[in-house]
Amino acid sequence: MSDLQSTVEQWAALNPQQLCIIEAETGCALSYAQYLSAFYAMRRHIGARPRHIALALPGGIISATVWISVLTGGHTLIPLSPDATAQEKARIGQLYQPDILIVEQAAEARDFNCPGATVITRQQCEQLIQQASYSLDDNHERMTSGAGSVILHTSGSTGKPKGVLLQVSQIAWTAEHISANHRLSPQDRGLTVLPFFHVNAPVVSLCASLMTGSTVVIAQRFSRRHFWQWIEDYQITWASIVPTILAIMLETEKPAFLPGSLRFVRTASAPLPASQMEAFEAKFGLPVIETYGLSEAASQVTANPVQPAIHKAGSVGLPVGLSLRICQPLSEKGDEAWMDVEPGAAGEICISGPSVIEGYLDNADERSFRDRWFRTGDIGYLDSDGYLFITGRLREVINRGGENIAPREIEEVLLTHPLVSDAAVVGRPDPIYGEVVVAYIVTQSKGGPEMQQRLHRYAAERLSSAKVPVDYVIVSALPRTTSGKVARQVLREQELHHG
Repeated sequence: MSDLQSTVEQWAALNPQQLCIIEAETGCALSYAQYLSAFYAMRRHIGARPRHIALALPGGIISATVWISVLTGGHTLIPLSPDATAQEKARIGQLYQPDILIVEQAAEARDFNCPGATVITRQQCEQLIQQASYSLDDNHERMTSGAGSVILHTSGSTGKPKGVLLQVSQIAWTAEHISANHRLSPQDRGLTVLPFFHVNAPVVSLCASLMTGSTVVIAQRFSRRHFWQWIEDYQITWASIVPTILAIMLETEKPAFLPGSLRFVRTASAPLPASQMEAFEAKFGLPVIETYGLSEAASQVTANPVQPAIHKAGSVGLPVGLSLRICQPLSEKGDEAWMDVEPGAAGEICISGPSVIEGYLDNADERSFRDRWFRTGDIGYLDSDGYLFITGRLREVINRGGENIAPREIEEVLLTHPLVSDAAVVGRPDPIYGEVVVAYIVTQSKGGPEMQQRLHRYAAERLSSAKVPVDYVIVSALPRTTSGKVARQVLREQELHHG
């Protein structure tokens, strides 16, 4: 297996002028030689002593440089949304006490409440990278590669966010398998419009491209107006998106240049309805490669093969480098026997392999791990050809456009409102996002449009936009089980009827 640093060094030596990264919005670009020089400079700027580094910038050359600098420098990266609220930043500061804060403006660092941390702004990063990329030194001394890591956050069966620690070796291993599975070569150009504070863009698009010496085009965010233009202007050969984006692009007209150089689009992060996949392929004449991934496995778990091999509508494909079992779901009574279901039957998807973590930070949800196997919380079955079909999930998290949202986090915010006495959050079916957030609220005063508006403003000030409920259903009491737990299934059934 190749490691990230030696791979970049190899391509910088073999093909130094090959474009490595292009920013979609600005057109700014770095060759492999420039990128190597840039992340070496960033490594020197950060220093050799292991640090915890919080990154709150959108995708682009800076984020791509920081990711590889930290992973190869023996540091720990904690990426978060550039739109994170002050409360979310303070939580990161309290949990991990970052030594370095990489932010847009210096004033934003105050929200982390880490007064001893070194602050690096976007402007400082730009100057550092620009100086390094324009003063290439072919004789610079090779830096020793370190075992860095990244901390991401996911949500499990309890709905409470969990910390996932991924090592650089796991990320490199996964990226190598992705590049092989998608048959990437130095002639490829990949486009990602996904955020760099999730696992997909940095592993699937950036690191998989680095492994093959190809080019990655990074957009700060998805743009319906510019998506097809980027595909044409940058001669994109594959694009990484989520089902929400596919549904949005289905509403656009087919550009005359398609298929052009575009070989396929890849979806992940949420279930893709077979009808949408077939409609997209028919309208645009492009294969859609559906995949299934998890932060706990450094992204990709299964993937449909690219042409001419068979990819099946409604399936997330075949396991890629990992072992996969369909087991009896873990019972609430604590039954620890992991029994496989009958062939073809539905059960809980369990995975094992080099990229799969052995436990969450702080030993959260220990029952999901045993003998190097991880219970995903997702329900599915394998067909006679070994293709995986996902039919549902055990977890309570809400999947909004590929982003997993923990109900408990939103409920805790709503419960701090002085007029809210009880709250429960569930997902509502949505034709674009798959699911959106809905809050059921018990208030101490009369509900109505004014109360709903007040709750919306309150949540919007304390949560990132994806987590803010789209509706506030005022009820006299929440349904509960005999043990006193919120009967979420009752609320979910109401939302299914609503959808």
